[in-house]
Amino acid sequence: MRKISTCLSSIAVLACLGAPVFAADITVVGWGGTWDKAYKEGVWDPYTKATGNKIIQEEWEGEVAKVRAQVQSGSITYDVVSVEAPAMEIGCAEGLFVPLTPDVTGDPANYIEGTLHQCGVASDTWATVLVYSKDAIKGQGPKSWADYFDAKKFPGKRGMFAGAQYTLENALMADGVAPADVYKVLRTPEGVDRAFKKLDTIKPDVVWWTSSTQAIQNLASGEVVMTDQYNARVTNEIDNEKKNYAIVWDAGFFYGTDLWAVVKGSPNEKESVELIKWFSVPENQAGFSKLYAYGTGRKEAAALIPPEQLAKLPTSDAHMKYAAAYDGDFWTENKESLEARFKAWLEQ
Repeated sequence: MRKISTCLSSIAVLACLGAPVFAADITVVGWGGTWDKAYKEGVWDPYTKATGNKIIQEEWEGEVAKVRAQVQSGSITYDVVSVEAPAMEIGCAEGLFVPLTPDVTGDPANYIEGTLHQCGVASDTWATVLVYSKDAIKGQGPKSWADYFDAKKFPGKRGMFAGAQYTLENALMADGVAPADVYKVLRTPEGVDRAFKKLDTIKPDVVWWTSSTQAIQNLASGEVVMTDQYNARVTNEIDNEKKNYAIVWDAGFFYGTDLWAVVKGSPNEKESVELIKWFSVPENQAGFSKLYAYGTGRKEAAALIPPEQLAKLPTSDAHMKYAAAYDGDFWTENKESLEARFKAWLEQ
């Protein structure tokens, strides 16, 4: 709550007469759990201290249909939402999100590829990585996705995400395709066939997972000796649960980006755009990655993160040389057909 010292506006007049003037309460919708906790401590609390605007945190599963329903009904309760890249493409095209200009986000050249959009700025940059249990695999562990697919060289079950997206990319890397070339291959019918043919070679040795919690539990119980997994989830297990796991960054990996978007017509649209402008400053973006092992969008933020924490991020220079970005356009165009084919393959 703030009072204005002059009486030159209607708001100021109310303040000068003793009526309270309240800062905006901005509803920000994220992914819950420790992700939300890191945002509160690293970003939102400093933002409130700097501006007086209160952040109300809610969580969701990224359903763009919820935003669409609010906008169409005119009953909008979300101000800012974190959405996955394919949902960003859809929501922006439908006019559900406010376009953001460089005076809000900063120079696009200062962002990592894929972390800035016409309607959004990266809330987090995550990776799907190869991880193995050093308790289950003694000595030298897997060094590549080819090793991951080699059940003779590395006996034991391995976890794998039960979906086409993420899994087809890993299959092609296992078949010798460099991360930078994976989507060139996947954009051809022969390339898709090649990915499924590679999956055929490992299918009997796979324990399929549909949630990161399930995948981590399978690794912890010894049901699998290695798995694909979101990097921050693994880092949490290593740092906080003292698990003896190793991430094989140099096997190659893909990174994806969730992006903050301002809901068009929200009650606090103007204040929400200003929030994104505040967040787009490198120092403020770094606040999240200092506490959580997902990267930022702004390249300059890396220099503001302690080296021991930077070493855990997919966006560090040491790791990015092994990385490529998930192609949101490809999956927007092909997800329905490829997921249908994957489901049919899985049931064979």
